[in-house]
Amino acid sequence: MPSYLHPGVYVEEIPSGAKPIEGVGTSTAAFVGYATKGPMAQPTLIYKWDTYDEQFGGLRDTGKSAQGDPMGFAVYNFFLNGGTAAYIVRVAQEDSADTAEGFLLNPDDNSQIIRFVAANPGEWGDALELRFAPKADSTTYFTLRIGSLDDEGEFKELERFTDLTVADADAADFIESKVNDASEWVQVEVQNVTTYLLGTSSSQDLGAVSDFSVLNDKTMTVSVDATARPVAFAADAFDGTNTLADVAAMIQTQVVGSVVANPAVENFTCQAVGSQLVLTSGTRLPASAVVVTGPGDGTDASIDLLLGVANDGTELTGQASLNLLLSGAADEVSLSGGSDGSLPDKAAYDAVFSAFEKYRDISILCLPDQTWNTVGEQAIIDAAVAHAEKMKSRMVIIDPPAGTEFTTEKSVTDLGFKPKTYAVVYYPWAKVANPFYNAETNPGVPTTLLVGPSAFAAGMWAKTDGRRGVWKAPAGVETSLLGVAGLQYVVEDSEQDSLNPLGINCLRRMPGYGPVIWGTRTLATKAEPEWRYVPVRRTAIMIEQSIFNGIQWAVFEPNNHNLWASLRGNIGSFMDGLFRAGAFQGEKASDAYFVRCGLGDTMTQGDIDRGQVIVIVGFAPLKPAEFVIVRIQQKVAQQ
Repeated sequence: MPSYLHPGVYVEEIPSGAKPIEGVGTSTAAFVGYATKGPMAQPTLIYKWDTYDEQFGGLRDTGKSAQGDPMGFAVYNFFLNGGTAAYIVRVAQEDSADTAEGFLLNPDDNSQIIRFVAANPGEWGDALELRFAPKADSTTYFTLRIGSLDDEGEFKELERFTDLTVADADAADFIESKVNDASEWVQVEVQNVTTYLLGTSSSQDLGAVSDFSVLNDKTMTVSVDATARPVAFAADAFDGTNTLADVAAMIQTQVVGSVVANPAVENFTCQAVGSQLVLTSGTRLPASAVVVTGPGDGTDASIDLLLGVANDGTELTGQASLNLLLSGAADEVSLSGGSDGSLPDKAAYDAVFSAFEKYRDISILCLPDQTWNTVGEQAIIDAAVAHAEKMKSRMVIIDPPAGTEFTTEKSVTDLGFKPKTYAVVYYPWAKVANPFYNAETNPGVPTTLLVGPSAFAAGMWAKTDGRRGVWKAPAGVETSLLGVAGLQYVVEDSEQDSLNPLGINCLRRMPGYGPVIWGTRTLATKAEPEWRYVPVRRTAIMIEQSIFNGIQWAVFEPNNHNLWASLRGNIGSFMDGLFRAGAFQGEKASDAYFVRCGLGDTMTQGDIDRGQVIVIVGFAPLKPAEFVIVRIQQKVAQQ
């Protein structure tokens, strides 16, 4: 309570109780898939195609494949057809993508090495060229130029950093802090040279070895810094199911010692790097070495593994390994060793869906690399739908299999789509012009490519939301699709008679309008008829999320009639705004919605004692005029 201590006029502000509820956005999409550039497994919000082109590598050339780059074309067609905002998440199988790197000896300290690493994994980093030289008339400050070589071999600068120091890690101009905070292309790390003084033994390419049971009953010797360790493979060590990684693990276990580790080799490692075996000494000395030899007879495992100089393997001492890293010019670095990684598995997607729980503004989820046609991909799509059901704030648009034509009800039911209210399917795939086709320079590729329909639909959802509102069905002659050169299959009325009741929304070419979306149903068409239509489900999501965000202030307020009246007033005002915008059925507000909250109505005293305030909000959703029926009757002349 305020205190009044001296005579005078006191001005006080009294809360009105009005706490407006703002409608949440409904058109932010999320695309999760395989790309060749960009941060890995990190949602990045973009607002235009040019940003994707720059940060995620644009469209991948898929060569002679009939299908285009799923991720690239999905994002491109989303923005082309009206999309305004999208989270992009690049995924690959865990630890399968490598980051390009390059090295220079620290010009101020020969005991240190400067490691330059591309900003994120991918072969794109192999194109980076760095120029690192002292400033004119200075031996203390350096200039770093980051760029690439053009078609004529000329250096094209992308970034420049000046007045860099490499001696004092605490200085404001130290190369690590100055470059790492600002560069869009590389990261820098100053390390001790001993980090790379490792002896190694690498095999030749073992990609042609498909069955490692050839190693059974064979032996070889691995000497780590002159400490010889026998490696013997048992008669049943491997069969046709084992991988190179299994072989590497067994070698490492036997060299280090499975019971009591040998201190002389305790840091030894053996790894499968791509299709090669790489054995590393683990000690960081110029003379460190790993030498592989065999008995020289029919039981020689080193022959099968292509290890050791006798079998054309590569063996380097620690000093030789360091020299190899620094074999370029003293002031130039060409990054190398980047790889795009393998296609993502379910574990990669699960990690993204878990991260998405913190992103409440996502309302449309697309998985461009996934189609409903294999067990593995169905598991990923199922996980996405489960995520949407848990969040209750987004829907998943599913791509059907590219090579399957839907002509009957059986052709759809055989695929086993799940009747989920948060899942939507569009069909068929679209044909788009192949940007990599050129009649003169690249005539051997298709002139058109197949692209999944989900991104076209996502873009049209966003466009319709902005023009008409989320309650307007994103279908009809207003949804003329851009960028579509054709459709993989032609859908006629007789075929859609079978598909529409199953919740398959068709893309059709309508005379005078071109390719349009001609359906607006969820997969719950039969299982949950009240959520049959996409705009009804999405309108409910918008109302739920808006109210959720708009009444957080009510938590811990006194649970009495003042709170109940305030909730009724604020939510009612929000619902009335939607009614006036045309979001509901009914000529009067009382026919369109209601908001109830009160003791004896929505709550009992027991609810209040448990700390609960219960509000019931009802609305009459707009249903699309899916079937326009015109009945014509002859007028009989009257006498």
